[in-house]
Amino acid sequence: MEAFSTAPEHKLFNLLPAILRERDAAEGYPLRALLDIMEVQADALEADIEQLGRNAFVETCEPWAIPYIGALVGTTLLAGDSRVQDAASAEALFPELEGPSFVPPVGLRSRSDTLKTVYYRRRKSVLPMLEELARDVTGWAAHAVEFFELLVWSQWVRNRLRMHAVATPDLRSPEAMDRIGGAFDATCRSVDVRPPGQFEGWENIPNIGFFLWRLRALELPGITARRLGGAGDFRYHISPLGNDAPLFSRLRREGDEAGLATELHVPQAIRPAKFFGDLSAYLSLSAPRPGFAAFYGAPAGMGALPPAPEASLFITVDGVEVPPDDIRCRNLDGWSQPGPNQVAVDVRSGRLTLGAGRLPAGQVQAWYHQGWPGETGGGTYARTAWLTGETVPAARLTVDNSGDPGSFGTLGAALAAWTAGGRADTVIRIATNDTYAENITLNIAGAAGRFLTLEAEDGFRPHLRPDAPIRVQGVNPDFSVTFGGLLIEGRVEIPGSLGRLALVHSTLVPGGSIALPDPDEALPPPAPVPPSIRAAAQSGGEPANTELRIEMAFSITGQIRVPETSEGIFALDCAIDGLGVAAIRGLGAGPTSPGPAVHLERTTLRGPVFVRQIDMATEVIFDGEVIAERVQTGCVRFSYVAPGSQTPRRYRCQPGLAERAEIARIEAATGVPLTEAERDGLRARVRLRLRPEYTSETYGTPAWLQLSLNGPDEIATGAEDGSEMGAWCHLKQPQREANLRRRLEEYLPFGLDPGVIYAN
Repeated sequence: MEAFSTAPEHKLFNLLPAILRERDAAEGYPLRALLDIMEVQADALEADIEQLGRNAFVETCEPWAIPYIGALVGTTLLAGDSRVQDAASAEALFPELEGPSFVPPVGLRSRSDTLKTVYYRRRKSVLPMLEELARDVTGWAAHAVEFFELLVWSQWVRNRLRMHAVATPDLRSPEAMDRIGGAFDATCRSVDVRPPGQFEGWENIPNIGFFLWRLRALELPGITARRLGGAGDFRYHISPLGNDAPLFSRLRREGDEAGLATELHVPQAIRPAKFFGDLSAYLSLSAPRPGFAAFYGAPAGMGALPPAPEASLFITVDGVEVPPDDIRCRNLDGWSQPGPNQVAVDVRSGRLTLGAGRLPAGQVQAWYHQGWPGETGGGTYARTAWLTGETVPAARLTVDNSGDPGSFGTLGAALAAWTAGGRADTVIRIATNDTYAENITLNIAGAAGRFLTLEAEDGFRPHLRPDAPIRVQGVNPDFSVTFGGLLIEGRVEIPGSLGRLALVHSTLVPGGSIALPDPDEALPPPAPVPPSIRAAAQSGGEPANTELRIEMAFSITGQIRVPETSEGIFALDCAIDGLGVAAIRGLGAGPTSPGPAVHLERTTLRGPVFVRQIDMATEVIFDGEVIAERVQTGCVRFSYVAPGSQTPRRYRCQPGLAERAEIARIEAATGVPLTEAERDGLRARVRLRLRPEYTSETYGTPAWLQLSLNGPDEIATGAEDGSEMGAWCHLKQPQREANLRRRLEEYLPFGLDPGVIYAN
């Protein structure tokens, strides 16, 4: 192996003498072909030998070697990413994507936990170390609090005075009052002897609280703010969807290894009192001021202002930076206008108003952070594996603002180039976060290619805002249309016939739009909620979309209306919100007309579901009645199925599983079989308790469809591997908490009681 050639190809063949290579060339290279076969095995052997060396170190070893390395330092193995096996269906459905692995990052960090075992033990029982442990083990932002420090003490002047342990809080301080009940509450309390929990039992001598932030702050740079009125209006929503949503602070690392996290280091909604105090402290500085505050500052490369890479918010008006000197914190429930050159921001609702001196404004852009549970729907998070593979033969078109000759400034221009090129196989990649208010019509009839992909570049989330539905026209049952990484404020209609519609890490806003109406204008009359996806059953008098497959992964949609004769709907780690009506059904006249067969994995469906059959449903929340016409085939497993549903055979599904367990428990305790009436009464009580509860049911809010902490444990831990059912199953939140509790048993000082408290 030492003499192995370093040539990029034909390595064994290049080791032969020149005379043998010349004779082989004269014979048509039969020897080289044989050696190339041997070379594949030699490469595999060499790679295996190299991996043996890497397996000696936890940073580079294969997952199977982590427990063996952990045994050398005496650590117990935690639930890790290597145990998550949720990607087989995605690999089968999306062979054209980059890959190779489609398992999402879930924050189960068994590798880093093993790596830092000795480091933890050297700092055992120190509060900053415990906070760092919680952060490393769970993958969430964390803050540790010694609650005995917040207890009211009787002071003795001859002993060490604890001046912060006073019984009377400062009622004149809005900042102090605003923190009450939160992770950074500094007011003192009397003793609470209850065990530490989510909502009570905090203040006691042996208690240490670990506050965890489950929501992540999704960075959204260069987003076009949504103007509320017409041209020249001073009112804006920072959200491009035109809805109220709180602004979040950026996740930062604590200041030093020995420090604790502060309010500036965790991803949470920015408190107005904190934002106001931050701006006030900045304005109180003597000139020249630094040009950035703790929350507000310019990203690198913006212009005259100094870069503030840890800031959470920044605004430009027509490309001109707004310095922190001109930012004002206000309550904009009434849309008040600030001073002439000022910009008022309401961090609680995400509203923004411009002073008269900055009007009229052509474009207002914001760099801000949005709260969101995980990596589902269009987002700026890393999703390299979900991009179209570079080895897929296709024309590549780029949409950005670079002005380069090979790129396009608008999506319409790129689609025109696709049409002019005979509609061959094409990937249109958008590399901006801009809003594209363009109508989109895709004519697939007679296309030279077999697919068209519209996807966002990794790290971007473009916003499509067409005035009319995106239409896929023409009859071409062999054609495929893919949307990747997009936020689409609209609907998709297929009046022709299509073979495949794929949504990958994309959002079709449920209901089409969530923009708030102008309070100065009359409200339009209520209208039926339009479906996000609608495919025709006939085209030109002939059956249409009989081969249509709707394939979705980590995506969000509203209602889906597809003919019963279509091939099927496949949804992996998705959320389908019917907004009060059926989430999935067919095109028949009746409200219960069945749609096609479905294959669902780790998906939340809000609203009734009417389908031909359920081929597979695993770890699904059917938050509404589900009726399958054919129940002889398929199965439903580890799912919540609303009472009164008609499905194929079920395995460990709720609430049926809990009903049978409760009946068995009562009969075992009494020794007397229950009557049917008594059983019905037990079932009714279990069903009343055991149903999905969410932190928020309104799309656009940070905790949308996040399971409530007050909800039933049977749903929160009812998946096959003990995680939660539904769209956020891939976050593995129960496993994260279990990992933390297991580590605290080892590292927490004897006699102390930990309390795991979710801050959001």
